[in-house]
Amino acid sequence: MKITLVILGLIVLKLVNCNVTNRVKDVESTTGFSTKENSAPRDTKEVTERTHKDSKKENKEYVYLENVLYALIHQNWTEAEQPCLNQTLRLIHSLQNFTLWAVWDWDSIASEPLGLLYGNRYQLGNFDECLYPTWAKENPELKTQYCLSEIVLERTDHSVKRRNKSYDKTEPYGSALDHFMRRVTHSRPINELTWGVCVPAICSPLSVERLLATMLARSHLAATGMKPRIAVKEKCQTAEPLEFDGLFYAFVITTAILALICLVSTYKHCRDQSSNQETNVVIKSFCLKENGQNLLEMKKEGAEVLYGIRFLTICLIVLDHQIGIQYGGPISNGLSADGEVYSVKALLILHDDLFVDTFFFLSGFLLATTLARFKRVPNIFILILKRYIRLVVAFAVVIFYICAVFPYTGSGPLWNRAIEGDTDKCKKTWWISLLMLNNYIDTENICLVVSWYIASDFHFFLVTLIIYCIYKRYPKIGITLGIGACVASIIATSVINYVHKLTPVQLFTYQFVADIRGNEQFHLTYIKSHTRYPPYFIGFLSGFLFIRYKTSANNIRIPQNWSIIGCLTGLLIMFAVMVDGVTFLWRDYHPAEGALYAAFNRPVWTCGLALMFFCLAFGRVPLIEGFLSWYPWVPLSRLAYGLYLTHSLFIARNVFSTRNSVYYDDQNVLTVATGIIFWGSISSLLIWLLAEGPINNLVLALFSVPSKKKVVPDVKDHGINSQTTAVATIANSSGNFHDNLPSVVCFSKM
Repeated sequence: MKITLVILGLIVLKLVNCNVTNRVKDVESTTGFSTKENSAPRDTKEVTERTHKDSKKENKEYVYLENVLYALIHQNWTEAEQPCLNQTLRLIHSLQNFTLWAVWDWDSIASEPLGLLYGNRYQLGNFDECLYPTWAKENPELKTQYCLSEIVLERTDHSVKRRNKSYDKTEPYGSALDHFMRRVTHSRPINELTWGVCVPAICSPLSVERLLATMLARSHLAATGMKPRIAVKEKCQTAEPLEFDGLFYAFVITTAILALICLVSTYKHCRDQSSNQETNVVIKSFCLKENGQNLLEMKKEGAEVLYGIRFLTICLIVLDHQIGIQYGGPISNGLSADGEVYSVKALLILHDDLFVDTFFFLSGFLLATTLARFKRVPNIFILILKRYIRLVVAFAVVIFYICAVFPYTGSGPLWNRAIEGDTDKCKKTWWISLLMLNNYIDTENICLVVSWYIASDFHFFLVTLIIYCIYKRYPKIGITLGIGACVASIIATSVINYVHKLTPVQLFTYQFVADIRGNEQFHLTYIKSHTRYPPYFIGFLSGFLFIRYKTSANNIRIPQNWSIIGCLTGLLIMFAVMVDGVTFLWRDYHPAEGALYAAFNRPVWTCGLALMFFCLAFGRVPLIEGFLSWYPWVPLSRLAYGLYLTHSLFIARNVFSTRNSVYYDDQNVLTVATGIIFWGSISSLLIWLLAEGPINNLVLALFSVPSKKKVVPDVKDHGINSQTTAVATIANSSGNFHDNLPSVVCFSKM
């Protein structure tokens, strides 16, 4: 009986050895590497060749591991690469013997690309299995590293390349090579992949390229006859954790000191209030209770709908950025995701950059309401300094965090890219950002991509304030300059778009989200202040009109029917502008038409928004008016600026710390975006309580100038206080996206 079992076991072992590891028949290598037999050790080559020949005679096909071993031996290894070759050969021989450490390392590698035809670009293997085996500390000689390579598969048959205009035109009985090489507009290239591999720690990038070329030549892709271009451009990752540097400790110490000051100030302020003593200005500025109450304070002046508009707009921006960044990251169904570019859903998301113009409108609106309270021209230098401090405090905190803490918050196959894209660039250009020049100087290395908005907002503030000062002394010249600046911006956008043959609008397609800093249109028109001014100017004019009619004795009222019609018309205009921009993806258009749309789509969007606002402010639109004026929007809207600054860091952390490609679907995106909004708001609250609120309060106290408030007639329908103006408390210095509405700090302290 035992003899029978032994015989059966030998037969099974024989069958497994013959069939399990076979992959493909002998095919010509497409790696482009030399196969001269002058590099490997002679004894190793002889043993390998004998094994290779015996295997070929016995099985008629190459065994996969022996085939890899044979190919590696015959690469043109340099003398410096010999240690890596020896370690790799040891790994493969141990793998053939089914030794645990070797099987463990090999098991962490994706043996061949999977799902590439369906748009799964990232072949990441198992990052943690590679770097953190259970015996890592006890056996340092088995140390490994994880390396990422960029691979482009090139056609070698020089046949005619066909270009598919329609995304759905694929021939199931046609050549897979044609599918690899096709170029569908606004879709990801299928012949490009990112492959992670686990190799001995001693190997250099060139050695990693050799191993990947050998593995790729023995995958199912070898049958296509494509030649791979392989490059390991990033530093390989090891198990050693990042060591905390001086910046990290500086951030921790600074945060701890601020937290301690706030706690002590809160205690002192509460004790002084209970004993009826006057509180020191510094203590009151850092008091958590005072700053928290400021966030919750709501004053009705007739423009309460801006609370809801502001917070809902930042939520939509977060959702759009989550869609874009995740779409450009490791997803397993890239082909189907690319197809959605031509779907109805694309009409609602690809041109959502218009939401930023909503904030430009709000910023200009609130600047107008601030200036309207002055009978004479204020000290513009003080106003500029205050505005700068409001914007820069939270921005500086986030930059400090990116440089000091962000690299330690995650890990993963793609984490080095997150550090390079955010931390390294912020360390290089942080001072440009703090000078509000990051949308003009060294924009390829802009720190925090979304921060271009802050610089543009500050530039618009400067230009508009100067124009207003001129207007107060020379009204005709001021009006001419304002209209001229707006028209010049429209013309500049049109001309730049036409001369450089840019698309009519910056759409969030794969080519853009995969490399935002490398996009030409992003640098030429999207982030430049001189191409984005009209929405701000329209908001500024809207603010003056609002104050003029809201504070006048004859407060105008729009009938409810006309209010509803006007509000819906404004929404329809905004929707039409958004949808029309996306249609340029699939229809032919003349360059002149594209240039005109590029110039006017943002001003028209803002005009639609202004129409909707005036109908809500001076009329009555049931449901919409009540929803946008809902009290919970008040504190949330004041956290919008911090949310804007921090949300992209949470998204990047999630995407670049992923271990494998994820399935891309709407519900997953919405769920993740909701979490980003929550944690971004929490981060914004902490920034406000510890730094933004206290510093702004100190600045307000430093430049405090008593002022008299204008009297406004009481309007019961809008709850306007008879002793305050619609302006007096609109201007807020919270440092948020724009000046908060209404103010949480008395404007007289400005």
